[in-house]
Amino acid sequence: MNTKQTGDISEAAVAAEFLKAGLTVLTPWGDRHRYDLVVEEEGVFLRIQVKTGRVKNGAIIFGSVSISTQDGELVHRPYTGQIEYFAVYCRETDKVYIIPVGLCGAHGFALRLHPPKNKQVKGVHLAKDFEFNGRITQLVE
Repeated sequence: MNTKQTGDISEAAVAAEFLKAGLTVLTPWGDRHRYDLVVEEEGVFLRIQVKTGRVKNGAIIFGSVSISTQDGELVHRPYTGQIEYFAVYCRETDKVYIIPVGLCGAHGFALRLHPPKNKQVKGVHLAKDFEFNGRITQLVE
């Protein structure tokens, strides 16, 4: 499967979960937007960038920037100010996770599937705390 197919599956899975929760889901025309979906929740429109998460070393990881080439150089573009949330679909867990854009770093983000054995809590984000539960704005930023 190529990256476009993988992304399409993730977008469909996220949109289906949002629709099952009774949310209005809007899709922009074309592929040139910084967001994949717009969701209306309680009269507020939220821009959502869908990402595919992969399990690696006990965590669901995803890229929190877009990477493209410009004049032969790799360009990393963060989404800050252009979306409100990432919606991450992970095939291994078959779940959708909602992450505020302001919480994500400059390159990637990890949602741990289990607490660390050393009991560290600072900078640790447990996947269960970000599972979509029917509301996008479920977290306090």
